[in-house]
Amino acid sequence: MTEHVTTPEHAEAGSQHSQLTVIVYAPRDPDPRTFHFPRTQTVGAAAAYAAQQFGYAGGTPSFQNSEGEVLNRDLSLVAAHVHNGDTLEVVDIGGGV
Repeated sequence: MTEHVTTPEHAEAGSQHSQLTVIVYAPRDPDPRTFHFPRTQTVGAAAAYAAQQFGYAGGTPSFQNSEGEVLNRDLSLVAAHVHNGDTLEVVDIGGGV
């Protein structure tokens, strides 16, 4: 079952064109969740929010795409080539997730 999660930033964003909808997996949770993020949100901020929703605390979360590439936390989601419908996995670039 997929859970839909909206970030506080998304609630204020309004426009469908200013947001991305992605499916996120976490290593210790079998069920993916759908998140809605502003396109301009950084990978690091989005990954930290997703990690928190999965119950992870601390660490340095980022996303890994379906090609196995760990995304640069400092880039915006759109600059990191994240698209609507992408599947991402929460990873800890420090190794703790």
